[in-house]
Amino acid sequence: MKKTWIFLFLALFIFSGCAWFNKTTPDGKKATQKSETVNQVFYGFPDVPVPKELNYLSEKSFVFETPNVKAGIMVFDGNVDMQSLENYFRIYLPKNGWKFVNSYRYKDVILNFVKEGKTCNIKMTRGAFNTEVEIWVGPADKTTSQIKEVEPK
Repeated sequence: MKKTWIFLFLALFIFSGCAWFNKTTPDGKKATQKSETVNQVFYGFPDVPVPKELNYLSEKSFVFETPNVKAGIMVFDGNVDMQSLENYFRIYLPKNGWKFVNSYRYKDVILNFVKEGKTCNIKMTRGAFNTEVEIWVGPADKTTSQIKEVEPK
């Protein structure tokens, strides 16, 4: 009986293990794993990425849409570090066409972004066990949407 189990284990290792170590693509090249995956999800607005670690709170959120305007508030929570969350938005919103305008830091962190005809305001609040994030997206007037990026000194 013991020999049967050893034989089955070795057979399983040989037939599945070797194939696992020698993964190739259909064209015969050795396959490599992608080490970088994009950690983002989109809710309501296709140009406002949100980290996957945050949970969407639909009971606190709403999106208003007409043929000319789309605006709303999206609320999320999760056990996420405030600094890494701030870094996430500062990196990924500009990749989606948003320009950083300014930020405020006190107990909460507020980030303000602008895009042609739109504004995005993000408020992050750290609680005892989690972080709550409010993302406000709405229309902007012409002067707000024409803010030019200033190079840091």
